[in-house]
Amino acid sequence: MIVLAINRSWQQLLHPKFRSVFLTAIGAAATTLVLLTLLLNAYWPETFVVGWDWLDEFSDWIASAGFWSVVAVGSYLLFPGIVTMVMGVLADQIAGAVEEEYYPNRRGTRKVPVFDIVVSAAKLTLLMVLINLLAIIPYLLLFLLTAGTGALALFVAINGYLLGREYYEMVAVRHVDMRTVNETRITYSGKVFWVGGLIALMFLVPFLNILAPILGAAIMTHVVHQLGVPDHGRTGPTADRKA
Repeated sequence: MIVLAINRSWQQLLHPKFRSVFLTAIGAAATTLVLLTLLLNAYWPETFVVGWDWLDEFSDWIASAGFWSVVAVGSYLLFPGIVTMVMGVLADQIAGAVEEEYYPNRRGTRKVPVFDIVVSAAKLTLLMVLINLLAIIPYLLLFLLTAGTGALALFVAINGYLLGREYYEMVAVRHVDMRTVNETRITYSGKVFWVGGLIALMFLVPFLNILAPILGAAIMTHVVHQLGVPDHGRTGPTADRKA
Protein backbone atom coordinates (compact mmCIF):
# COMPACT_ATOMS: atom_id res chain seq x y z
CA MET A 1 0.00 0.00 0.00
CA ILE A 2 2.59 2.55 1.07
CA VAL A 3 5.03 1.53 -1.69
CA LEU A 4 2.32 2.04 -4.32
CA ALA A 5 1.44 5.42 -2.80
CA ILE A 6 5.11 6.50 -2.89
CA ASN A 7 5.51 5.41 -6.51
CA ARG A 8 2.40 7.24 -7.68
CA SER A 9 3.28 10.39 -5.72
CA TRP A 10 6.79 10.49 -7.13
CA GLN A 11 5.50 10.08 -10.68
CA GLN A 12 3.12 13.01 -10.21
CA LEU A 13 5.73 15.32 -8.67
CA LEU A 14 5.90 17.58 -11.75
CA HIS A 15 2.16 18.24 -11.76
CA PRO A 16 1.50 22.02 -12.09
CA LYS A 17 -0.45 22.13 -8.81
CA PHE A 18 2.41 20.36 -7.05
CA ARG A 19 4.86 23.00 -8.31
CA SER A 20 2.61 25.85 -7.19
CA VAL A 21 2.19 24.45 -3.68
CA PHE A 22 5.87 23.56 -3.49
CA LEU A 23 6.99 27.11 -4.23
CA THR A 24 4.47 28.62 -1.80
CA ALA A 25 5.24 26.26 1.08
CA ILE A 26 9.01 26.46 0.71
CA GLY A 27 8.91 30.23 0.29
CA ALA A 28 6.86 30.62 3.47
CA ALA A 29 9.10 28.26 5.44
CA ALA A 30 12.31 29.89 4.20
CA THR A 31 11.01 33.38 5.02
CA THR A 32 9.98 32.28 8.51
CA LEU A 33 13.34 30.64 9.25
CA VAL A 34 15.26 33.68 7.97
CA LEU A 35 13.20 35.99 10.20
CA LEU A 36 13.77 33.72 13.20
CA THR A 37 17.51 33.63 12.46
CA LEU A 38 17.65 37.44 12.28
CA LEU A 39 15.72 37.69 15.55
CA LEU A 40 18.09 35.24 17.23
CA ASN A 41 21.09 37.11 15.85
CA ALA A 42 19.81 40.37 17.33
CA TYR A 43 19.87 38.93 20.85
CA TRP A 44 22.76 36.47 20.59
CA PRO A 45 25.84 37.65 22.56
CA GLU A 46 28.94 38.49 20.51
CA THR A 47 31.22 36.76 23.01
CA PHE A 48 30.98 34.23 25.81
CA VAL A 49 33.14 35.02 28.85
CA VAL A 50 33.46 32.16 31.33
CA GLY A 51 36.38 33.48 33.41
CA TRP A 52 39.03 31.07 32.12
CA ASP A 53 41.69 32.98 30.18
CA TRP A 54 42.61 30.09 27.89
CA LEU A 55 38.96 29.57 26.95
CA ASP A 56 38.05 33.25 26.77
CA GLU A 57 40.63 33.66 24.01
CA PHE A 58 38.23 31.74 21.78
CA SER A 59 35.09 33.48 23.06
CA ASP A 60 34.26 35.06 19.69
CA TRP A 61 34.63 31.74 17.89
CA ILE A 62 32.59 29.93 20.53
CA ALA A 63 29.80 32.50 20.26
CA SER A 64 29.74 32.21 16.48
CA ALA A 65 29.86 28.41 16.51
CA GLY A 66 27.12 28.29 19.13
CA PHE A 67 24.92 30.63 17.10
CA TRP A 68 25.17 28.63 13.87
CA SER A 69 24.75 25.36 15.75
CA VAL A 70 21.50 26.63 17.26
CA VAL A 71 20.37 27.88 13.84
CA ALA A 72 21.14 24.53 12.20
CA VAL A 73 19.47 22.41 14.88
CA GLY A 74 16.57 24.81 15.20
CA SER A 75 15.96 24.80 11.44
CA TYR A 76 15.83 21.01 11.39
CA LEU A 77 13.38 20.97 14.28
CA LEU A 78 11.21 23.87 13.14
CA PHE A 79 11.10 23.24 9.38
CA PRO A 80 8.66 20.27 9.49
CA GLY A 81 6.28 22.15 11.75
CA ILE A 82 6.35 25.39 9.77
CA VAL A 83 5.86 23.67 6.42
CA THR A 84 3.13 21.45 7.84
CA MET A 85 1.26 24.55 9.01
CA VAL A 86 1.48 26.03 5.51
CA MET A 87 0.44 22.70 4.01
CA GLY A 88 -2.67 22.78 6.17
CA VAL A 89 -3.96 25.55 3.95
CA LEU A 90 -2.60 24.15 0.66
CA ALA A 91 -3.21 20.43 1.16
CA ASP A 92 -6.52 20.67 -0.68
CA GLN A 93 -4.66 21.47 -3.90
CA ILE A 94 -2.33 18.47 -3.57
CA ALA A 95 -5.12 16.08 -2.60
CA GLY A 96 -7.26 17.45 -5.44
CA ALA A 97 -4.51 16.86 -7.99
CA VAL A 98 -4.01 13.28 -6.79
CA GLU A 99 -7.74 12.55 -6.82
CA GLU A 100 -8.15 14.10 -10.26
CA GLU A 101 -5.53 11.72 -11.61
CA TYR A 102 -6.28 8.50 -9.71
CA TYR A 103 -9.70 8.84 -8.05
CA PRO A 104 -11.76 11.09 -10.38
CA ASN A 105 -15.10 9.92 -8.98
CA ARG A 106 -14.07 9.98 -5.33
CA ARG A 107 -12.94 13.57 -4.93
CA GLY A 108 -13.29 15.32 -1.60
CA THR A 109 -16.24 17.70 -1.66
CA ARG A 110 -16.45 18.88 1.94
CA LYS A 111 -15.60 22.55 2.36
CA VAL A 112 -13.55 23.18 5.46
CA PRO A 113 -13.29 26.83 6.63
CA VAL A 114 -9.80 28.20 6.09
CA PHE A 115 -9.81 29.60 9.64
CA ASP A 116 -10.41 26.12 11.09
CA ILE A 117 -7.59 24.70 8.97
CA VAL A 118 -5.14 27.39 10.04
CA VAL A 119 -6.03 27.07 13.73
CA SER A 120 -5.74 23.28 13.66
CA ALA A 121 -2.42 23.35 11.80
CA ALA A 122 -1.04 26.10 14.04
CA LYS A 123 -1.94 24.15 17.20
CA LEU A 124 -0.18 21.03 15.98
CA THR A 125 2.80 23.04 14.73
CA LEU A 126 3.25 24.60 18.15
CA LEU A 127 2.91 21.15 19.71
CA MET A 128 5.59 19.78 17.39
CA VAL A 129 7.95 22.63 18.20
CA LEU A 130 7.34 22.35 21.96
CA ILE A 131 7.76 18.56 22.13
CA ASN A 132 10.92 18.62 20.01
CA LEU A 133 12.41 21.39 22.13
CA LEU A 134 11.62 19.41 25.30
CA ALA A 135 13.22 16.36 23.72
CA ILE A 136 16.53 18.10 22.92
CA ILE A 137 18.29 16.64 25.98
CA PRO A 138 17.02 13.08 25.27
CA TYR A 139 18.09 13.60 21.64
CA LEU A 140 21.61 14.55 22.73
CA LEU A 141 21.90 11.73 25.26
CA LEU A 142 20.67 9.12 22.81
CA PHE A 143 22.95 10.51 20.12
CA LEU A 144 25.98 10.09 22.39
CA LEU A 145 24.95 6.72 23.84
CA THR A 146 23.74 5.02 20.67
CA ALA A 147 25.91 6.61 17.96
CA GLY A 148 22.90 8.51 16.67
CA THR A 149 20.51 5.62 16.07
CA GLY A 150 18.55 6.19 19.28
CA ALA A 151 18.12 9.90 18.56
CA LEU A 152 16.94 9.06 15.04
CA ALA A 153 14.43 6.54 16.36
CA LEU A 154 13.09 9.02 18.92
CA PHE A 155 12.78 11.76 16.28
CA VAL A 156 10.88 9.45 13.94
CA ALA A 157 8.64 8.20 16.76
CA ILE A 158 7.69 11.68 17.98
CA ASN A 159 7.33 13.38 14.64
CA GLY A 160 5.97 10.30 12.88
CA TYR A 161 3.00 10.32 15.21
CA LEU A 162 2.44 14.08 14.96
CA LEU A 163 2.99 14.37 11.21
CA GLY A 164 0.95 11.26 10.46
CA ARG A 165 -1.94 12.61 12.50
CA GLU A 166 -1.84 16.07 10.89
CA TYR A 167 -1.45 14.91 7.29
CA TYR A 168 -4.15 12.29 7.73
CA GLU A 169 -6.57 14.87 9.10
CA MET A 170 -5.72 17.36 6.34
CA VAL A 171 -6.68 14.84 3.68
CA ALA A 172 -9.51 12.88 5.32
CA VAL A 173 -11.46 15.94 6.47
CA ARG A 174 -12.13 16.71 2.80
CA HIS A 175 -14.35 13.59 2.72
CA VAL A 176 -15.84 13.04 6.17
CA ASP A 177 -16.62 15.04 9.30
CA MET A 178 -14.03 15.50 12.03
CA ARG A 179 -15.62 12.91 14.29
CA THR A 180 -15.30 10.27 11.59
CA VAL A 181 -11.77 11.46 10.84
CA ASN A 182 -10.76 10.83 14.46
CA GLU A 183 -12.49 7.44 14.52
CA THR A 184 -10.85 6.21 11.33
CA ARG A 185 -7.48 7.63 12.35
CA ILE A 186 -7.62 5.54 15.52
CA THR A 187 -8.78 2.49 13.56
CA TYR A 188 -5.89 2.80 11.11
CA SER A 189 -3.42 4.25 13.62
CA GLY A 190 -0.65 1.83 12.67
CA LYS A 191 -0.68 2.69 8.97
CA VAL A 192 -1.06 6.40 9.72
CA PHE A 193 1.97 6.23 12.01
CA TRP A 194 4.11 4.48 9.39
CA VAL A 195 3.28 7.10 6.80
CA GLY A 196 4.02 9.81 9.36
CA GLY A 197 7.35 8.13 10.15
CA LEU A 198 8.20 8.09 6.46
CA ILE A 199 7.43 11.81 6.21
CA ALA A 200 9.57 12.48 9.29
CA LEU A 201 12.48 10.57 7.71
CA MET A 202 12.14 12.58 4.50
CA PHE A 203 12.41 15.77 6.52
CA LEU A 204 15.80 14.57 7.81
CA VAL A 205 17.33 13.97 4.38
CA PRO A 206 18.95 17.05 2.78
CA PHE A 207 17.24 18.17 -0.45
CA LEU A 208 14.56 15.48 -0.05
CA ASN A 209 13.30 17.42 2.98
CA ILE A 210 12.31 20.23 0.60
CA LEU A 211 9.98 17.83 -1.22
CA ALA A 212 8.77 16.12 1.96
CA PRO A 213 5.62 18.22 2.55
CA ILE A 214 4.41 17.77 -1.03
CA LEU A 215 5.20 14.06 -1.18
CA GLY A 216 3.79 13.59 2.31
CA ALA A 217 0.42 15.11 1.41
CA ALA A 218 0.27 13.14 -1.86
CA ILE A 219 1.23 9.82 -0.24
CA MET A 220 -1.30 10.31 2.54
CA THR A 221 -4.02 11.05 -0.03
CA HIS A 222 -3.36 7.69 -1.68
CA VAL A 223 -3.33 5.93 1.70
CA VAL A 224 -6.61 7.56 2.75
CA HIS A 225 -8.27 6.30 -0.43
CA GLN A 226 -6.69 2.86 -0.21
CA LEU A 227 -8.02 2.53 3.33
CA GLY A 228 -11.47 3.35 2.02
CA VAL A 229 -11.96 6.37 4.26
CA PRO A 230 -13.90 8.37 1.61
CA ASP A 231 -16.49 5.55 1.56
CA HIS A 232 -17.42 6.37 5.17
CA GLY A 233 -19.06 9.53 3.91
CA ARG A 234 -20.86 8.02 0.89
CA THR A 235 -23.99 5.97 0.57
CA GLY A 236 -23.78 5.21 -3.14
CA PRO A 237 -21.40 2.99 -5.11
CA THR A 238 -17.81 4.11 -5.50
CA ALA A 239 -15.87 4.33 -8.73
CA ASP A 240 -13.00 2.13 -9.72
CA ARG A 241 -9.56 3.54 -9.05
CA LYS A 242 -7.20 4.29 -11.86
CA ALA A 243 -4.41 1.76 -12.11
